[in-house]
Amino acid sequence: MPGLYLVVICVSLAGVTLLAHRLLPGVVGRRLARPVIAVVVAFLAFDVVGASRGWFASSRDWVVSSLPPGIPPEEPLLLAFLALFSVVLFELARRLGHRRDA
Repeated sequence: MPGLYLVVICVSLAGVTLLAHRLLPGVVGRRLARPVIAVVVAFLAFDVVGASRGWFASSRDWVVSSLPPGIPPEEPLLLAFLALFSVVLFELARRLGHRRDA
């Protein structure tokens, strides 16, 4: 079902952003945008190489479309979600660790 994958990624990205704003004030902001963008660009470059060499493929049943060389438009959103989610998990673990030490 094309589009469902995109909707799930968008809802997940919005959800982790809202949780970060509520539970971890100060984590999500301009300062975080630069590393997230850098991660997305780096991994998209890797995806372009992999897709052009045939290493990666996307199921046409799930993606909305595919841009040459085979990168779905959902990919940058998924990469942004994964980068943001990783930072939020790291920050939450760091803060919980500081609470235990105190």
